[in-house]
Amino acid sequence: MPDVPISAQDRRRRLRREAAASRAEAWQLADSFDESTALSWFWALLFGPLYYLVHGFYARALVVLVLYLMGIGVLVSPFLAYPAWRKRALGRAEVMLRVDRGGHPMGRVLYPGRAPA
Repeated sequence: MPDVPISAQDRRRRLRREAAASRAEAWQLADSFDESTALSWFWALLFGPLYYLVHGFYARALVVLVLYLMGIGVLVSPFLAYPAWRKRALGRAEVMLRVDRGGHPMGRVLYPGRAPA
């Protein structure tokens, strides 16, 4: 089959489909990386900013600390726990997919001299 140049619109459409497929694959893989428990909200309610610090969610710990000082941290803290765990799981899934495809987690190619798959 001869090389037929594809239009820019077809190229964008193909890239959008590939990106959507990659996001769907990351969402499915993220379930295996999710380390939250059914009581994550309870521990976040009980320990507040300390819960987030222990688990490495430093920005959320700072936000919750400021909200505690304002008096509404107790109400907000439990609702920030599950999204934090989900975001971390998605990040780990995306890194794993990038490494699995032959790329470096930071965007560089793992094997110089060889084209990425």
